[in-house]
Amino acid sequence: MTSYRRSRTKRRELPLGAVVCGAIVAVGGWLLGWWIVPLAALIVGVVWWDRPRVAMEAMWGGVGGWIMLLLIDSMHGRTWALARAAGGALFLPWGLLFPVTLLFAAGLAWSTASLAQAACARLLADRV
Repeated sequence: MTSYRRSRTKRRELPLGAVVCGAIVAVGGWLLGWWIVPLAALIVGVVWWDRPRVAMEAMWGGVGGWIMLLLIDSMHGRTWALARAAGGALFLPWGLLFPVTLLFAAGLAWSTASLAQAACARLLADRV
């Protein structure tokens, strides 16, 4: 019988791209708004272009940073009123507005990091 438990000596490596992308999104969101998500993913995709999962790391970092921004913004108390108003304008139930914004951040981060990774791989493959 095969054991599927992970060995205690084997450690997962830190998804540094996700941590950096999330930090850039959380801090830079105040300055650039939603534009920071593709910019942070571009930085992560270029710096760690040789990591196979850099697009997924950027995606989760973008989502994590956006969640942090939503949590900070919700402390002001007007988030739910804004969600109801924006949900009505977009013809969405107001409760779906938050998952839709997270999907938007995820899509932006993943696609930008994927394009950056592919561009870096192509440029560096031509040099070799």
